[in-house]
Amino acid sequence: MHFGLADASVWLVLIAVRLQLCTCSKYTCTIGSDGFCIFQGVHIESPEQAANVQLEPPAIDVTRVKFRDSSMFMLPPGLYSAFRQLQELRVWWMHLHSIHIDPRLLSLDAEKNRISSITTDPGTVPLLRKLELNQNRLRNIDNISVFENLEILELAHNDLRTLDLCVFQRMPKLRLLDLSSNNIALVRSSIGSEKLTSLTVLYLNDNRLTYLDLGVLRSFPALEKVHLANNALVYVDHDSLPTMLPRLRVFHLQSNDWHCEALTELVGQLRKTGVQDFKTFSAFTCKERMVEGVCCTENKPFSLVRKSNQYLANYATELNGHTRHLMRELQHTRHEVARLIANDNYTQVSLQTIGDEVEELRNQLTDALAAPDPVTGRPVPPTTPSRTAPSGGSINPERLVAEVAKLRRDFQKMAGENQTLRQQLRQYDKLRQELEALRTDTTETKLSFQLVKEENALLRQDLRQLEQKLQQLFSRGAVPV
Repeated sequence: MHFGLADASVWLVLIAVRLQLCTCSKYTCTIGSDGFCIFQGVHIESPEQAANVQLEPPAIDVTRVKFRDSSMFMLPPGLYSAFRQLQELRVWWMHLHSIHIDPRLLSLDAEKNRISSITTDPGTVPLLRKLELNQNRLRNIDNISVFENLEILELAHNDLRTLDLCVFQRMPKLRLLDLSSNNIALVRSSIGSEKLTSLTVLYLNDNRLTYLDLGVLRSFPALEKVHLANNALVYVDHDSLPTMLPRLRVFHLQSNDWHCEALTELVGQLRKTGVQDFKTFSAFTCKERMVEGVCCTENKPFSLVRKSNQYLANYATELNGHTRHLMRELQHTRHEVARLIANDNYTQVSLQTIGDEVEELRNQLTDALAAPDPVTGRPVPPTTPSRTAPSGGSINPERLVAEVAKLRRDFQKMAGENQTLRQQLRQYDKLRQELEALRTDTTETKLSFQLVKEENALLRQDLRQLEQKLQQLFSRGAVPV
């Protein structure tokens, strides 16, 4: 077939147009020695750009994928559809802000990113067994409970502040939980009688804990190693420890603010449990004493107790003030909702009354216009100033029309006001739901406040005992005045 110069020009134009329309970026991978399909140089700066990224799989089935020398705001949406046999995904240093986890994935390593949210397909139970999200920006992990098949969960170096261990109660296979190097200041547990019998290693080191009740670990009877180093712990409540954690063998305690007496009691209880390892290293210098190689202080017990007591008192005051504020807001909202309901009921009654009056006037006007003249028996012309009703009363149709128009306007005005009130009522219903959620938070706050009060009472009791011991030492002359 022979093409002329004009035909060639047309084809060149069509090819140029097609190249302009196709903005997709295609990437192919290379198979590494470890079996990973490696993509290099993938750059995604927005969701729109991510939608135009195409990842082409090799001819063989691939179960492991990783990215290298790339920068991605989010994963390419076509990743999981292109690799239907994908089981392991590794994305380090990718600048990811969020990540979606396919339910079929078994292992995800997404360390050293900027991830603040995790998503998965709704209504599914993901098969994920290993999740590594160290060094990201997570502040909330409430939705982590959907990953019921997790065996290893690493969340170190994030920004978690408080922790309720109930988020892990649906993970019966969980063996290792790493929560180190966050900003956790409070650990509690609202788990019921359920037991997670697989968890053996728990990392809570390098946080901001000043107090810990070991009773929160009662749902993890298989614990063998607990790491609490590098916190600000002064005291740990260890009642019923031997029976609660019978398999405990490692309990790292170094680099805290221990009082020697409290530390000695805790170590004694841990010895009864069978713990032999209390530290990862021996301190070269301790300003005062060491107990099992762990530094502690005893020269200023009263200042330490008062410091803890003041901290708990401030915390209790803050919780109490927050609770009172929530109660006032809830009471105000109840009054507003009651007022709106009363106004709505009044408006409904008024609208019904106006509707009845309009209907009655319409019937009277219809009868008046249809009634014949009582003298001549002929229909009365519409221009006649007065009409005689069947009942013998005098009716002015023009006045009735004006009244009906006025009532119609009033009816429309009342309907508009009713619509506005209904919108306000829906807004207040939404506010009431939010306040119900706040009421739940208030209940939890009250429980925390009660716990703080009990802890405060215990600390005051310890303070009184220490003062009595000091007075006895003074009375015996064992301590110079």
